[in-house]
Amino acid sequence: MKKLSLLLSFLLCGSLYSQSRLDSLLPLVHTLPEDSTKVQAYLDIAWDLLRKDSKTSLIYADSAGNLSKKLNLATRLAHSKMTKSFALSGMGNYREAESSLAGALDLFNRFNDREMILDTKVEFGWLKQMQSQFDSATIYFMAALPMAEKLGDKNNEARIHNYLGGIYKAQKQYDKAIDHYKIALDLVEDLGIKVGISACLANLADAYTKIGKFDKAIAFSERAIKLKKELDDDLGAGRVLNNLGIIYNELGYFGKAEHSFQKALEMANRVGNQKLISSIRVGLMTAAYGKKEYERSIEMGKNLLATTDSLADLEIQFNVRRQLSRAYGELGQFKNAYKNALLSLIISDSLYNEKILSTTNTLEAKYQNEQKAKEIALLSSEKDLQQFQLQKRVNERNVIIVLALLAVIIAGLLYNQYHIKQRSNRDLRELDKLKSNFFANISHEFRTPLTLIKGPIEEYEQNPEEPLSLDNARMIRRNANRVLGLVDQLLDISRIDRGKLKLRPTEGDVYKCLRAAAFSFNSHAAQRHMDYRVNIPDELLWAAFDRDKLEKITYNLLSNGFKFSDDGDEVSFTANYAMGELDLQVMDSGRGIPEDRLPFIFDRFYQVDSSTTKETEGSGIGLALSKELVVLMDGTITVSSETGKGSYFTVRLPIQKIKTESGGSNKSDKTKKVIAAPVSESYQFEEPDRRDLPQVLVVEDNLDMRHYLKERLVKWYRVQEAINGEDGLKKAAANVPDLIITDLMMPKMDGMEFCQKVKTDLNTSHIPVIMLTAKAGTENKIAGLETGADDYLTKPFEGEELLVRIKNLIAQRHRLWEVFAQRKTTVIPKKFVASSMDQQFLERVLALLENNFENPDFSVRDMQRELAMGNTQLHRKLKALTNEAPGELLRNFRLKKAAQLLIQKADTVTQIAYRVGFNNPSYFTKCFKHFYRVPPSSYS
Repeated sequence: MKKLSLLLSFLLCGSLYSQSRLDSLLPLVHTLPEDSTKVQAYLDIAWDLLRKDSKTSLIYADSAGNLSKKLNLATRLAHSKMTKSFALSGMGNYREAESSLAGALDLFNRFNDREMILDTKVEFGWLKQMQSQFDSATIYFMAALPMAEKLGDKNNEARIHNYLGGIYKAQKQYDKAIDHYKIALDLVEDLGIKVGISACLANLADAYTKIGKFDKAIAFSERAIKLKKELDDDLGAGRVLNNLGIIYNELGYFGKAEHSFQKALEMANRVGNQKLISSIRVGLMTAAYGKKEYERSIEMGKNLLATTDSLADLEIQFNVRRQLSRAYGELGQFKNAYKNALLSLIISDSLYNEKILSTTNTLEAKYQNEQKAKEIALLSSEKDLQQFQLQKRVNERNVIIVLALLAVIIAGLLYNQYHIKQRSNRDLRELDKLKSNFFANISHEFRTPLTLIKGPIEEYEQNPEEPLSLDNARMIRRNANRVLGLVDQLLDISRIDRGKLKLRPTEGDVYKCLRAAAFSFNSHAAQRHMDYRVNIPDELLWAAFDRDKLEKITYNLLSNGFKFSDDGDEVSFTANYAMGELDLQVMDSGRGIPEDRLPFIFDRFYQVDSSTTKETEGSGIGLALSKELVVLMDGTITVSSETGKGSYFTVRLPIQKIKTESGGSNKSDKTKKVIAAPVSESYQFEEPDRRDLPQVLVVEDNLDMRHYLKERLVKWYRVQEAINGEDGLKKAAANVPDLIITDLMMPKMDGMEFCQKVKTDLNTSHIPVIMLTAKAGTENKIAGLETGADDYLTKPFEGEELLVRIKNLIAQRHRLWEVFAQRKTTVIPKKFVASSMDQQFLERVLALLENNFENPDFSVRDMQRELAMGNTQLHRKLKALTNEAPGELLRNFRLKKAAQLLIQKADTVTQIAYRVGFNNPSYFTKCFKHFYRVPPSSYS
């Protein structure tokens, strides 16, 4: 790619060629193969659109950058970053533009591309200038100017003088600004670069406007706008038209000013340059003031302050505040006038402070002195002067080397300190996150069993005459043991942290202890029809060991294997003793653990799946506790796993066998294999509940919780069960319930997603949803309600409270039925329907009936077609919302309209029957009498 500035000049000077190239490239660029040609095409399009459509230019610059990265084209990547910075600055996004430009400069420095380094530094200065950071801008320009002179780059020399003129103009040093603009104009006229000539003419016009020489300003503006139109430069033309508007305002030609500003605004909006748009709006505000439309001028000023993104420009802020002060003064609102005048004074002090002025003047003087010093050094032939200069340079070089070394050392130390601090902060944040997840999970682990313990006990307290069932007693014992196990694990972790957990070895049969722990899973395996194998030698292994800790290791590993295996999978436990070591192996054929997660599974609080749709519950401390206990016993634990094929845990513990008199010598060395047989049970078809009661769908993955909820509700409701969100959706669609109770954390589809799908499906959106969860935080409750849940209950909850909330939600639906059962024709859905989808549906239905009730041919089939719903779907929905079938709803709507006409005595009964869509007056009379209990002739 050629030098960027020359390419820009070429493209802008050849506008007709640019437009034709743009027209030819746009339809073809997406068909090109992904190579350097396509990157160049993206860049060409971005350049051609730069001053016409900044947003689209940005899109193509991004496309060029992404493809350059993919193809590893470093040079074109640098050019794409620079092009992107131009587009961003045109949109007023100066910070992002600087970031992109810095990336380009870094790449150009790597290539040692001096011409592009020069271009980039000039652009950096321009970006700083656009943000009113004149000192930083001047530093960049003064560094770039000698580079341009050395390279003989007159185009960049002209640009730098042009930008310096802009800085002096912003500081009200207009004579200096005009001098720089004229130098720039001479340079670009010699080069014949039209875009540069038009820019210099526009800047001279603006500078002469500032000092009140309007005749020169208008002459330069006319020359500039002619060139801008030739170049098809909407941005530049907008700026010149804006300047003409300012001139007309100064001359008192406010109508002409407004006309010029409006044309400028059209072009600025087309390009999307926020800074220019803000400046034009200030001009329109001034013109309105000049026409004595003070209130309009104030309103425009307020809108500008409230909506403009470019108010970081201090000059625009100053002009708006000053104009507001003048307008308020003309209206006699002196308090507001004073307030805005004071603000404009503060902004003026910031904009034109002495520091900025002195910085710019000092930097330019420094540059001029350096130039003179170079000329003296070149022209002087005296030997002493040459030696002096040489020694000076040597000293300067030595000082620079020493300072550079010190800077590198200090930077290295600071970076190392920063890196250590960042790593420490990252570790702390990760630990805090793990602890937060742990407490959330352990809360869920405690709340669910506590609900299942608390609920049956409260029910027994309220109804002492009804004995506690054996199933409920077993459920309470199971969940009490579950809570006790969690507490024991937490206490063990706490003791380990405090160094208080010690080994308490006692003599005994190791194999017997392992059999007892392993066989405790037999019934669980049989219930799930799993192939559970226990391989423990049928002999005596007498040793001194800590029975409690060995049992916990065994139980945690087997529990983990069963958790992450599906029904029908295989789990095995094997124990062997040899060479003073006890080997334990736990194998499962379950889901397995991803390879990237294996190094972390023994970390405390870590869970492979921490989402709300995880298949298994857990607190994240089981495996961590097992490893801590193994290490305490001087053993090792390892794991291997493959996703979809299962996991294999191996524990090795040093145990010293104690010889006894029996010694087990008469025992066989055979391994005892125990296979859990599946539980044989006769399947019984569940008797369908045909009671005329509301139906409640319970969506809950915990079997005990489903049992408890069903037992609590079955007396007053027909209860249907689902084991997760996916199962719940199918059952809700197949047999629409009156209310849904769902848990938040479930496998496959959690309660949040389930509730959202229910509430966004027209077939089920009317169903009230109560969400149950062990997450008690306010943010969790808000998140649940935002998905459309009608109510939210935190575990453990009162059974009576659940019943009352169900009753209230179903009663709300019945109130809507009562409204439709009344004889009123006006129903406002939003007063009775909670769901926005149901509200919109009812509004559509009522509007459809209102527009078609007079048409005798309008029928239920037409309703189905207009509402795009099937017969069954429409019948279910209307029945659920209004308790009326579609045909019944249409007939009753016509009867209600007839009743209105009869009260108004609008016509005879026969004519009214025809007017409301009945073809048969006798049938109308029969229906009316059945609905209102009186014949139509007597109704009024």
